[in-house]
Amino acid sequence: MARVAEARVERVRTAAPHLRELDWLMLVTVALCCLGLVMAVSVRGARIEVGPFDVMKQQGAKLLAGLVAFLMAALTPMHLVRRCALPLFLVATACCIAVPLLGIEVKGAHRWIRIGSMQFQPVEPARFFLVLAVSWLLARAGQGVRSFRAGFLPAMGCAGLLVGALLLQPDHGNALLVLGLASCIALVAGVRFLHFVPFAVLGLGLFALAATRHEYVRGRLTDFLATRPDSQVGLGLIAVGAGGLFGRGLGQGWMKMNYVPEAHNDFVFAIVAEELGFVGSLFVLGAFTTFGYVCYRLVCKVKDPFLRYVVCGYSLMVCMQAAANLLVVSGWAPAKGIDLPFVSTGGTSLMFCLAAVGLIGNAARTDQSGAFSSVGEAGPGFRSAGLR
Repeated sequence: MARVAEARVERVRTAAPHLRELDWLMLVTVALCCLGLVMAVSVRGARIEVGPFDVMKQQGAKLLAGLVAFLMAALTPMHLVRRCALPLFLVATACCIAVPLLGIEVKGAHRWIRIGSMQFQPVEPARFFLVLAVSWLLARAGQGVRSFRAGFLPAMGCAGLLVGALLLQPDHGNALLVLGLASCIALVAGVRFLHFVPFAVLGLGLFALAATRHEYVRGRLTDFLATRPDSQVGLGLIAVGAGGLFGRGLGQGWMKMNYVPEAHNDFVFAIVAEELGFVGSLFVLGAFTTFGYVCYRLVCKVKDPFLRYVVCGYSLMVCMQAAANLLVVSGWAPAKGIDLPFVSTGGTSLMFCLAAVGLIGNAARTDQSGAFSSVGEAGPGFRSAGLR
């Protein structure tokens, strides 16, 4: 018995230190998922053709799929994750390219692929695996990350490939989100800011030219500059303002009754504000702020470059997606179909956001245990000081 007790003490002593930040991260994620389940029942369950019990089963199935994705991401060894990063990213990008050929058209764009009774949005896995691919390429660059050929070109080349696939659908909002996400990871890794300037000027010009070719994009920009009360953003703002301090009460909102378009997805925050008021809105904002701060603390603790970029990339992915959604609903950005992470009813988004949380925890725990190292794995061409 004494030997067993000594062995247990030794295991505790040599184990990786407990990361309190992961406890807060799980708490915030669970709280947002619970809010998403409640709002799904409140918004979609109010429709007579659906009913609350069916919505509960449907959203529960999505949460179960997200839990499976979370566990897979949290338990898969990071060396295997790193090895599969580029192949999985290329497969996901190919799916985005195939969407205009195989996907279903919704409001003039092809963004969904339907398989039997199920459908999914390929941009979600593509954005998810983009973070892994960019993180690995930047970590592989080693000391040459500040050079154009070893640092900027591989990372932003992956982003450019995905952006080109998204513009074929067309999906301008997610294309901008992808560029911003990859750029932020690259800047955190040490890529020089000057490398972005000429491409940013050229890209903005080409992006504006491509965007103005589509009537619905021009309409959204016009509505952003002069919001009409009967527009999607205008109706969302009415719902936000109608909530007051404590809201109309859970399930008592009426703007979800075919007044606010996409009330269960893109504009679910407007219904949260209407039914739960300023208090509910503050809870959502506080939850995502806590999520970002906790992830910032984790980034500061992770030492391995690849694992640090993974934690940083996925925290940016969730927070940037949340910021884009909240800016649209509050009228500070043009309308764009981007879900609110963990709260919107979209199953694809929910599954990969939960998988992102799983990988954040996996990367942080792996770094603390010392079982993974990407230092020294870069090729001699990447480590050469002459590439700087």
